[in-house]
Amino acid sequence: MVRLNFSDSGQGTPVVLLHGFPLSGVIWMPQQRLLSDQYRVITPDLRGHGRSPAPAAGYEMETLAEDVLALLDDLGIPKAVIMGHSMGGYVTLAAWKMAPERFLALGLLDSQAAPDTDEGRKTRNQLADQVAKEGSAAVEAAMLPKLFAPNLDAKDPLIGQVRQIIKTTPRAGIVGALHGMAQRPDASAILAAIAVPTLILTGDGDQLIAPARATAMAAVVANAMLAVIPNAGHLPMMEQPAATTTTLLSFLSTVGNGFA
Repeated sequence: MVRLNFSDSGQGTPVVLLHGFPLSGVIWMPQQRLLSDQYRVITPDLRGHGRSPAPAAGYEMETLAEDVLALLDDLGIPKAVIMGHSMGGYVTLAAWKMAPERFLALGLLDSQAAPDTDEGRKTRNQLADQVAKEGSAAVEAAMLPKLFAPNLDAKDPLIGQVRQIIKTTPRAGIVGALHGMAQRPDASAILAAIAVPTLILTGDGDQLIAPARATAMAAVVANAMLAVIPNAGHLPMMEQPAATTTTLLSFLSTVGNGFA
């Protein structure tokens, strides 16, 4: 395990927001600022991302989940709402499988339970090899155009902001996370076993994980709230921060009475 860098603000029910690949906890800044008026909001940098350590190995989704649970232990938090975006969703599902008793509620944002296809796994591993040789520019070129809604203006400053986050992600973290995601197991069977309130959120223009995946997951999870954010791609928390924050607040309010 590694000690994760994190931001911690507000008081009340703990809400942990996990970022996707190859980003960092800063993607949640608009949500953290507003949610922390009512909740304790914790936004870690997963290992190999942001300012967290970037070891040469150990990027399985279960290992990343262990890091997050260890952080909660260090903070003295026995239970929390844990929500993950994209790869952070894979980590969230791994944490649920390992320690469901740590969850007050669960969120999957622009994520999925299904594993990579054989072709997807091959593509990830090839990209990892390319990043190992060329650095983050390779993953920036491969991913940046697909992270946003198709109708986003090419001159939108958000693109430059996300590009900078990717550029500062350590090479070891990018390579390790790509391999870790490629080998992640099928988590579909976990969905039916989720026994806490669950938010499943997607941008209606997500080019990386089709919104239909969210609809399918919501049909399986017993206590799921499905939310589709208009005019957003794979990064609704950044593309449509107000709508995303409102949705998170609405979800949290519906499960608030069940919090310990």
